Amino acid sequence: MKRVAIIAAIAVAASLFSWAPAAQARTCPSASIGGPAVAVVNLGGKSVPVKPVSYRQGGPLDPPATNQAAGISTRNAPLSAKKGATVITWHVRYGYGCDGALNSLITMPIGSTFTVGAIGKPAQTYEISSRVTVPKNGLKPEWFSKTGPHRLVLFTCTDYRGGVFHKTLTIIANPVPAPGLAPSSS
Repeated sequence: MKRVAIIAAIAVAASLFSWAPAAQARTCPSASIGGPAVAVVNLGGKSVPVKPVSYRQGGPLDPPATNQAAGISTRNAPLSAKKGATVITWHVRYGYGCDGALNSLITMPIGSTFTVGAIGKPAQTYEISSRVTVPKNGLKPEWFSKTGPHRLVLFTCTDYRGGVFHKTLTIIANPVPAPGLAPSSS
């Protein structure tokens, strides 16, 4: 009898594990959440939609409620800006098995490149120049500045403990000049 119970338990566990990935995929939120995309991040052969988000000054940077899209702050510099920070945020995961679409940025080496382009406009190549983790409420004001050279500042959560994210990962990426062009100083 004990042997039958063990075999039955193994069979149930095997069926659960074989169905788990499909069930998880069905529960991940759709990329259509948050409305139409205004830009696209191209990263590692994947295109990730970017949707407008707003936040109150000093408030949370809430991307769309999905792991399959990112949010671009409407309070900061647009992608076409010559100066200031364009702020993009994404969920590192949105539920069990729903890892964030931009998570490869977390481990890409400094100096790696990716592209971002507004819908209907040519994409701009950006190079990762720094990555820093700070306490959840430790965002620096200069990361949101509308002055200085144009750059992307990308945010996501990290350090998940006890059902709560305790830190924010910040990635700074600078535009790469098109071949044959010097960087703009204006």
